[in-house]
Amino acid sequence: AMAVASEEEVKALRPPSLLEVIDNREKTGGARLSLTHILYVAKTQDKDAALEFHREVMANLQKQESSVTGILLVQDGALVHYMEASNFHTNAFLRHLNTQGRGLLTDVRVMLSSEDCDRRHFPKWTAMGVNAATEGDVNISSDDPTDLAFDLFTNLCKIQSAGEKPVAMCPSAQRVEAYTACDGYFLLEEYLDMFDAPVSLVLDSEKVWPLQPTVAYAGL
Repeated sequence: AMAVASEEEVKALRPPSLLEVIDNREKTGGARLSLTHILYVAKTQDKDAALEFHREVMANLQKQESSVTGILLVQDGALVHYMEASNFHTNAFLRHLNTQGRGLLTDVRVMLSSEDCDRRHFPKWTAMGVNAATEGDVNISSDDPTDLAFDLFTNLCKIQSAGEKPVAMCPSAQRVEAYTACDGYFLLEEYLDMFDAPVSLVLDSEKVWPLQPTVAYAGL
């Protein structure tokens, strides 16, 4: 009589499915991280108040989500903030910033946004005031916005990965101001409208008048 292979023997002969690979990875290494990385810049007229605002909001956020990491650098006239957290808590923070930060921060521009990231670049969230070197007039009109954002992100990461001094990696207030005037980046309100607002779809058939009769396909 012909022997019938068992289910386990058949499974051993075929390559694993994607679902099986994911299941095995979670069993051995735990659930995969899924983080949103956000980098934004803004102008501010009150350095100390901007620092206190972010510290207070982050303290409240960390009561709900302990794994918020990143770095905030504030100087006279400008700030740079990079944060890593779940998508839910990142959007909640940005919504709060958009409503409660008005007047304190102006021209907030999101330079980088990356979702479903599986790693962190900072072990904790820190905030500090810095006195970055000043520049003259900064003209970035001929620069690619993506390259500028990546360069800033890379420099911030060097604070953690290479031990660079924050003041040396922080762009000047004049450069941050140029970033806040760059149309290549979303204003915070535009970013939230695009990525945080509910999706609404209108089908072409819904625009037809009079409404088309429903077709009963049963029995055709």
